[in-house]
Amino acid sequence: MGHLLKSINPEAAELIQEPTTRVRLPDVGDIVIYHMRTGHGRAGRTRFPALVQGANQHGLLNLTVILEAGELQNVSLVEEIGPGKDGGHVWERPDGGHLADAFRNTVTSLHTRVGELEGELKALRKLVLGDFDVPRIPIIEIMQDFENRLRLLKEGQAASAKGKRK
Repeated sequence: MGHLLKSINPEAAELIQEPTTRVRLPDVGDIVIYHMRTGHGRAGRTRFPALVQGANQHGLLNLTVILEAGELQNVSLVEEIGPGKDGGHVWERPDGGHLADAFRNTVTSLHTRVGELEGELKALRKLVLGDFDVPRIPIIEIMQDFENRLRLLKEGQAASAKGKRK
């Protein structure tokens, strides 16, 4: 039934159809790979890095293509590469596979390091607390109280020793 509405009232048909999910276009400053038209390459190459200068509402990009050191070429209305677009004047997204591998390796090494730190923390906890549970007050306060009591005992013993001498 929707196809009949499209032929009679195209605006209404667009309103009731699900919006298509579009793949995000590269933003200004992103790097893409530009494929030149057949026969327009440099030194046998037809693929060149290009900087995105902008995009129009139809998804066509304006690019600055880097042909050689110091040689740039501005091209406009460039479509994304796809089936049937093998004649050139198209762009493609660079392969980000190496970035995914680098990220995966970083996460793996961080996971390993966290495991090592947890082991060190467990050993340190065993060293400080032994087989006991964590006290309600900090251990430093317990140690300070212990030292104060020892000092009072020594002072008391010193005073009693002076008292016995008299």
